[in-house]
Amino acid sequence: IDFLAGWSPVPNNIEYDNAFKIQWEEFIRHVALDEPWRYSLMEGAKGVQLAELGMQSWQEQRWVDVPGL
Repeated sequence: IDFLAGWSPVPNNIEYDNAFKIQWEEFIRHVALDEPWRYSLMEGAKGVQLAELGMQSWQEQRWVDVPGL
């Protein structure tokens, strides 16, 4: 079975920038220009938790629960 034969090309109508780069640029503007920053320490902790659980899920090849902080 040729799985790729059933696919249709889809035009790329929107160019998406790298989300990590965008957030890093926002943080630099916050530090250098005292612009507002919308993320708290808790939001950062949740991001680290999600990354760690993603690695655990990948290593164990299973779904893992995300507990509250």
